[in-house]
Amino acid sequence: MLKGNLNRIVLCVTADNLLAGVWYAGTLQGCQRFINNEDGYAAFAGFLLQHQSTPVYLIVDAVEEDYRLESLPHTTGTARRELVARKLNQFYRGLYYRTAHFISRDKDKRRDDNYLFAALNNDEFIEGWIGVIQRVDAQLVGIYLLPMLSKTLIKQFKLTAPNILLCEKLSSGLRQTYFHDGRLSMSRLVPNVPDDVSKLAYFYLVETEKTRLYLMSKRYISLETRMNLVLVSADDSTRHISQAISREQGLDCLHINLSEMAKSLGLPLNLVLQMPELLHMQLLVNGNQVDNLAPEKLTKSSRVSQIRRAIKAGTVAIGVLGLISAAWLFMQGWSNQLAYHQAMQDTMLERYRYSEVAKNFPDTPISANDLQIAVELDKKIVAYPKSPRRMMQVLSAALEQSNQESLDNVQLDRLRWILTNDISIKDKDNLIPVPTSPATNNTQKNVNFAAATAQLYETGFVTAEITGFGGDYRAALNTVNRYTANIKADARVANVEVLQEPVNASSFVDLHGSTMDVQSAQKQPAYFKLKVILKPADQVLFNAAGVK
Repeated sequence: MLKGNLNRIVLCVTADNLLAGVWYAGTLQGCQRFINNEDGYAAFAGFLLQHQSTPVYLIVDAVEEDYRLESLPHTTGTARRELVARKLNQFYRGLYYRTAHFISRDKDKRRDDNYLFAALNNDEFIEGWIGVIQRVDAQLVGIYLLPMLSKTLIKQFKLTAPNILLCEKLSSGLRQTYFHDGRLSMSRLVPNVPDDVSKLAYFYLVETEKTRLYLMSKRYISLETRMNLVLVSADDSTRHISQAISREQGLDCLHINLSEMAKSLGLPLNLVLQMPELLHMQLLVNGNQVDNLAPEKLTKSSRVSQIRRAIKAGTVAIGVLGLISAAWLFMQGWSNQLAYHQAMQDTMLERYRYSEVAKNFPDTPISANDLQIAVELDKKIVAYPKSPRRMMQVLSAALEQSNQESLDNVQLDRLRWILTNDISIKDKDNLIPVPTSPATNNTQKNVNFAAATAQLYETGFVTAEITGFGGDYRAALNTVNRYTANIKADARVANVEVLQEPVNASSFVDLHGSTMDVQSAQKQPAYFKLKVILKPADQVLFNAAGVK
């Protein structure tokens, strides 16, 4: 099927014979000529059977051609198709091979569409070949007029004259095609070309004049229209003809050598000299598609084959895509499996490391949840630009520096940390339920501390309690005094005030009772409260360095 897609069979039919060429991947593989008789039909049938699945393109080069220029109102869609079909029936009713070629759209107010209607007036010379194609069920793609392919020559050689008459010497005779502004308008074939070279110039001139008169009768040109005559050949045989016409008649005559073009298209020059139609056939193979004259029923087999090939190509594409997807999913699964095994190994390794660390990890009365909360609080504190870390270090160090009795019974319940230049700031603490009394105002103040108003101080309000308190207020006061002394001894501390001492302020307490009386009316914990002011960090560093 792939070979059938790359192969092409191009046919060129004339009144006397048929030229068949086989192309593979755009390169001519061989050609063969068949005579228009029963023996030629039989040989042609055998030729097609050798290339059963190869698309067939048929070019017609005959005298029986008709061209008509017509303007139609601008329409689109179904209305446009119906209008074109109606005009085709009007011009070529009863003709089988016909087409409409859109040329351009007018620039005036109506903006009409210009069409070139073309048809074969007599199709008897191709009926035998069409019958063979149908009999062997060959894939006929379309039927095309040779002059429509000549338009490619005008583009290839960049001919821009407004009125060009292209003269080509073919196997069937002299083909003269008229182009107006690069668009095909008319073409005629003169079958009898004289063999005498000396008479060719006169023959070309006479036929050119006939074509000119015909164009004038159709009002394609006027008497004053200047015609550019272009002669093409592959062997420079028309060069002297072009020179003679230009010299004797004063016409704008140009000669073009097709040998370089044939070489660039990959065509052997000797074959092009024998069969000039091969050049047009090669242009069709190269993708220069033109309007198709064949009715739909003749090209049905080709369309079905194209649909079949498209389905097979789509199936193959889906299959390949499925294989690629399956391979990708397999690789993803394999990668996930490797990642899963690696994760299991890492988990086992972490468990082993955890168990090794846990063996030497000291026992702590603090629960795992409290430890987690402490770690999270530490992370949040570190994230702040200024944190109470130094204040917490001071308070913690004071608890650990007791050289006499242990301060393990001191429990810090609340810390309010403030960065301020107002050292007289007050704190509202609802944690201590004991009302303020004259006894609570017995504060210890450092009268030597003088705060600089332009300096920010870290101030902390510490609320704590004596755990396991049994009613011995003297011992509780001693504990508070030791803790306060430890804080004052820290070089980072500027001042400490005892805002609340652990005393019994209840009005129900017997003034003559013992302080160790566990039956006392005191039912509240022994709370106390401190106000700690730290020195600025830079001042501490300067003092440590001996700077005053």
